[in-house]
Amino acid sequence: MKYLINKNKILVKCSEFDPKSIFECGQTFSYKKFDDVYITYPANFLAAVYKEKGNYVIECLIGETKYFINYFDLDNDYKKIIEHIKEINIKQNYFNKEFIFNALEFGKGIRILKQEKIETIISFIFSANNNIKRFTKSLNLLRENFGEEMIVDYNKISKKIRNLMLNEKFYSFPTLNTLESLDIHYFLKIGAGYRSQYLFRTINKLRLFLCKDFNLITTDDLLHMLLKLDGVGIKVAQCILLFAFNRKDVFPVDTWIKKVYQDMNEGKLIKTPAEISKYLVSIFKDFSGYTQQYLFYFKRESVV
Repeated sequence: MKYLINKNKILVKCSEFDPKSIFECGQTFSYKKFDDVYITYPANFLAAVYKEKGNYVIECLIGETKYFINYFDLDNDYKKIIEHIKEINIKQNYFNKEFIFNALEFGKGIRILKQEKIETIISFIFSANNNIKRFTKSLNLLRENFGEEMIVDYNKISKKIRNLMLNEKFYSFPTLNTLESLDIHYFLKIGAGYRSQYLFRTINKLRLFLCKDFNLITTDDLLHMLLKLDGVGIKVAQCILLFAFNRKDVFPVDTWIKKVYQDMNEGKLIKTPAEISKYLVSIFKDFSGYTQQYLFYFKRESVV
């Protein structure tokens, strides 16, 4: 990955980085867009992403550059990842090869963000069978009510971002201690609906859940552990595995991926999301998560 560090800025010099693709491919809800600027606020960190002199800039507003190098997976060579997926695609005889190649080209700027575990688990429980506008509003209320306001040192940021930030406030994601103090009624109040009971019960299981050494746990075993959390079905569990646990050997299947599968693989008898996921993982293996994001984003954005 080609990038340079200049004080609090990371200058990205490659074609496999596009903020629209990264933030709008469904993997994160902790961002806001202001014209040509994306502000991302994972956990208690804050950064602005924008284009300047032909390259993208990640301006670190709160948090060190090393955090955002890891967050944006900048040390991973996505050009090689795309080439490997192409090789897999060429070798197999079932899929519409042109569709996959088009998806890889369309979404080549995607990078899978390395997100915080608690925030990702809570966010995806909110997202289940929910309207994105509604649940992002709920998540932002949760931050405003129980997070800490993130105060930016205006003397250390660029004029472009300083002018934008003067009229905006951003809040950290609440700590587990704070989340454990909330009751079902609060989640109902901010619009979680029937998910309120799931959020309350899962939050009170997280301390024990997170004390494990996940490096020693297989993806399959970790999947089954996540499925024991209230409000976590198989698709949500696989998203959490992909975005918070860096497990790329998963293939979350939602409505869009089911449509992709039908488009690419007509005539196969595999029908359930679990069967489709297992089948696709058997083909793409450790590149499944990457492939899922390219296909999901391409299919969703291609709908007229």
